[in-house]
Amino acid sequence: METSASEGGSQAAAGNASDLDVWSNSDADSSYGDLASETASLTSSIMAGHFENGRRYHAYQKASGEYILPDDEQEQDRLDIKYASIQLLFSDTITFAPVQHPQQILDIGTGTGIWAIDAGEQFPSATVTATDLSPIQPTWVPPNVKYEIDDAEADWTWPLNNFDLIHMRTMTGCIRNWDKLFAQAYAHTKPGGYIELQEMDYMGVIQPTSRNPGTSFLTWCVEQGKAAMKVGVNLRTSVDFMQKSLERAGFVDITVREFKLPIGPWPKQKRLRDAGLLQLSAMLEGMEGLSLRLLKFYDGWSLDELKVLLAKCRTELKDPGCHAYWPVIVVVGRKAG
Repeated sequence: METSASEGGSQAAAGNASDLDVWSNSDADSSYGDLASETASLTSSIMAGHFENGRRYHAYQKASGEYILPDDEQEQDRLDIKYASIQLLFSDTITFAPVQHPQQILDIGTGTGIWAIDAGEQFPSATVTATDLSPIQPTWVPPNVKYEIDDAEADWTWPLNNFDLIHMRTMTGCIRNWDKLFAQAYAHTKPGGYIELQEMDYMGVIQPTSRNPGTSFLTWCVEQGKAAMKVGVNLRTSVDFMQKSLERAGFVDITVREFKLPIGPWPKQKRLRDAGLLQLSAMLEGMEGLSLRLLKFYDGWSLDELKVLLAKCRTELKDPGCHAYWPVIVVVGRKAG
């Protein structure tokens, strides 16, 4: 359905040139060894991450609060599978924004970087800058794609009026201050450029056709949401919320598309059946990682309690009679000009 209504990085801002001491050649020669050592140490610490419950989490501390999701190989597999399922849902559409010959594209929260690679191949004349908290992206990418470690909720330092398209996918649950994020996105979008949000509402829905009520799955969704709110993260989103937030930032000509991403191969249409099978695989692969820190650390669940709930969820979702899905929305806004 479609309706219509009329990060240069988000790193901490660098000081002005006048605030910086200038090295002499002798200073540089004597200090370079220490600088190289400190850089190597910083890189090592970012790559090492933080381990908890046998999982690795972001080493980078967000400006807005705690990390809640792992970034290890198992989580990367889940992200890749989820991306494939959403691409099937979207019929392999990379962007719904009507961009024409974009020169600068920003992908916020790129994860494993697949969307940025696809966008770089579709728009070879554009530079695609993709950011994430963890350096988990591949090294072999199109020459017009570059990755940066960055926190989208910190202050942006890219040039104003710079991007033809700012893209975000499944960042619900990662952003604490949407108004600040959208205000910065508006400032750094070119007049006539677009922002595109491809978001999931993490309160699953059971189709009326379902023979299995999905009680444990729905309980898991509710408990995840309650635990996330304790750290200032909302796992729910909606067309109304995203549309009004973009309007407050100044975006116009907002369009909306709504989809249902099945969990399991229960739809009749092959494309959706395949998408559902992939999404089920992503859920079975990643439910524990999604739950460990939220429910165990923040909400006080024991590991045994959590394992029991997750086992019930997996059993339900693997039942062909359980017709569950995630609501997915695509919201596109334009900067006037």
